[in-house]
Amino acid sequence: MAIAIDFQTLAQNRPSLDQLEHLTENPNFYLCPEHMGVRKHSILLDKILGFRITKIEHNLLKRYVAYYKHEGEGKRKHYEGTQTWIGLHPQVLQTPYDEITRFLCFLKKYNPKKVVDLGAGYGRVGLVMRAILPEAKFIGFEIVNKRLIEAKRVFSNLKYTDCQMVSKNILDEDFEIPKADIYFIYDFSDPHDLRTILDKLSQDVHRERFFLVARGEGIRSLIQLKYPQFWVSHGAIHRKDLSIYSSFADLEN
Repeated sequence: MAIAIDFQTLAQNRPSLDQLEHLTENPNFYLCPEHMGVRKHSILLDKILGFRITKIEHNLLKRYVAYYKHEGEGKRKHYEGTQTWIGLHPQVLQTPYDEITRFLCFLKKYNPKKVVDLGAGYGRVGLVMRAILPEAKFIGFEIVNKRLIEAKRVFSNLKYTDCQMVSKNILDEDFEIPKADIYFIYDFSDPHDLRTILDKLSQDVHRERFFLVARGEGIRSLIQLKYPQFWVSHGAIHRKDLSIYSSFADLEN
């Protein structure tokens, strides 16, 4: 029987590092209780894990123009040529821990050894992966350096040596997507940019064994309309906010 976790108390009275290491080994730590919304749960987990996300996003917004505004007032875009979603609420910017837990638990039976997050934010996928797939390796690519540094700090505190964050614009022509068993991709930019990544992944769909987990209306619609190679042979699993595709395993929704 799973032991109930008092997230409110843990957030108010931060656990010691030893306690935190014990908590984060338990997949139930990342599952949202029935009485609590997934965003509230994620906010509490961020506090328990020691993230400083609100402060970092606030400082980014003071320096750079919000994603929904034009340049002005002495501010500029954080990065020309791609979207960094500065100004988006942190809990909208990131996938809830509960969702990540559920798709990784489903894919655990396939014994994945490497997980790649294409636009990793603060590395939530890597944190949850360690509880569910402790032998797997994680690589998260992130373009906003302050987010990347914060993710690295939390990984280091937890001694997650198999979780790696890499500073890289995944839209660069020279970017080579590493081979992996699971790819996670969010609506990180506009459809043209998303197609850049999907084009590269589609080249391997008939010769490599991998799962693609896509979150967000934009990328899911794009795959359904323009990339049947990801679902025509093996189907797909569709949930409220994400879909799972496979290059080799038959999936039933």
